[in-house]
Amino acid sequence: MDYFDHSATTPVHPQVLATYVKVAEDYFANPSSPHPLGDQAHALLDQARSQVAQILAFESDEIYFTSSGTESNNWALQRIAQAQRKYHPTRHQILISAVEHASILQQVDQLEGLGFEVVLLPVDRQGQIDLDQFRTLLTSQVLMVSTMAVNNEVGTIQPLKAIAALLADHPQILWHVDGIQAVTSHLSLLKDNRIDLISLSSHKFHSVRGVGILAMRQRVPKLPLLYGGGQEGGLRSSTENLPAIAACAKALRLADQIQEESRAKLEGFRHQVVKVLQASGWQVFGGAQTTGHIICTSYPGVPGEVLVNAFAQEQVMVSTTSACSSRKASSHVTLHAMGVAEEVARSAIRISMASTTSQDQIDRLLAAIPVVTHQVNQA
Repeated sequence: MDYFDHSATTPVHPQVLATYVKVAEDYFANPSSPHPLGDQAHALLDQARSQVAQILAFESDEIYFTSSGTESNNWALQRIAQAQRKYHPTRHQILISAVEHASILQQVDQLEGLGFEVVLLPVDRQGQIDLDQFRTLLTSQVLMVSTMAVNNEVGTIQPLKAIAALLADHPQILWHVDGIQAVTSHLSLLKDNRIDLISLSSHKFHSVRGVGILAMRQRVPKLPLLYGGGQEGGLRSSTENLPAIAACAKALRLADQIQEESRAKLEGFRHQVVKVLQASGWQVFGGAQTTGHIICTSYPGVPGEVLVNAFAQEQVMVSTTSACSSRKASSHVTLHAMGVAEEVARSAIRISMASTTSQDQIDRLLAAIPVVTHQVNQA
């Protein structure tokens, strides 16, 4: 069975799992406890925080551990936006790109209920933010901007350097970046001092589930997300999941060490797969600025669920859209924002890879594509 749904979740790296088990066994004490075992656990927590900070080019006290990328995104857009508004009461707009993850887009109603005006940033046919429109929207009303680094459905790489340049003259505007899909091979995109907040999710880069990261510069005004015991600098009270946090730091370090190798390999894999898809009559989305590890493709006229099942019959596991919406048969938000027709969008599937994907797996995927194409044509 060949797994091509890494954008939904990744298998845990053996070294990361070993770290998790060791910490669970040897550092079981509560990091907040005042005895020596608690001190040891707290020291390990500080070490994990420092490792994450170094990789992201933040300070240690700017790294906060959450339970998921979704929680990090909600914290950034709601509590942090409210804190920022206290300093800039005349600003009330939040700019969000139209191709964000559901954990961003589904906050719109909540944000409007809090008194914010949410403006969706349009994208071009390739899924990139329209920079001319973005420039026009950067007015004195804008409080915050939230953009992805790498789209989770199509794989489009957003022009973060160009966005940073446009925001350079607007220091009052907070910039949040959902970097969850960037860790596979585009971590360098996140190492920009203009980015104020970054969200990450551990299970997207070969760690265990249950840990998210929200990196927040010291200059960002803050409000607590959870109240209680005062953990995470008093901003997110809850006993820290130390084994998972240590595993997360280990996994991020491993991913950082192989960025160039992964990027080159995955771009090569993407080229192979796209070539066979197009030769078989499939439509592939995204242009030159698309990450190597995500391929969004459609065989118009055949529902995506049918295509997923057909690949599964060939022992190849792909998905329809993002894992958060595929079982609900939700519309393909990214493709619609790109102007793709509904009939074509309904046929979209996502093939996603990781640094662990092998050429043998790619070869079996390449062999399955014409077989699946023939099967759905005969149906």
